[in-house]
Amino acid sequence: MSSELALRPLVKWDGFALQVDLDMVELVANRELARRTDAIRRVGVTGEEGTLEIHLEVALKGLPARVSASLSELRLHRRFFGCRIEALRGPLGIPLLIGLAGALARRLAPELLRFDPEDRILLVDLRRFLPDGLEVRISDVRCFGRWLTVKLAGGSVAAVLAAAREI
Repeated sequence: MSSELALRPLVKWDGFALQVDLDMVELVANRELARRTDAIRRVGVTGEEGTLEIHLEVALKGLPARVSASLSELRLHRRFFGCRIEALRGPLGIPLLIGLAGALARRLAPELLRFDPEDRILLVDLRRFLPDGLEVRISDVRCFGRWLTVKLAGGSVAAVLAAAREI
């Protein structure tokens, strides 16, 4: 069934700042996860200043549970998105081992996600989604209400030339 509804833009920008609509991020994430796995039932995103909170409603061995992660130091470098996992909490806000984030990353999308438990860094491989030659850095990330504001630092977009010639 097709829809005539116009969706809001996921991202808008003004000068060197991107504004990400967290409501749209949740909508896209929930649609994609519904296609990929039954373990995650809903994703929620909130934030305060420089920290982003990801809330998951999951089914662990058939039992519903809520898990949340606090993320900081959001970065984009060479078409990889990275962040530091500051805290991982389970049902009733009980602290969980950070290593569980790695197990979840391997289970959900091993081709996209990498986790370094020593430094608590989660990397998302965006090379399939961003063009070759794109080099953008993030100077600051702040969350205000339902908008995530990402201030961009210097960068470049290099032309990628095809080497194919007909002989």
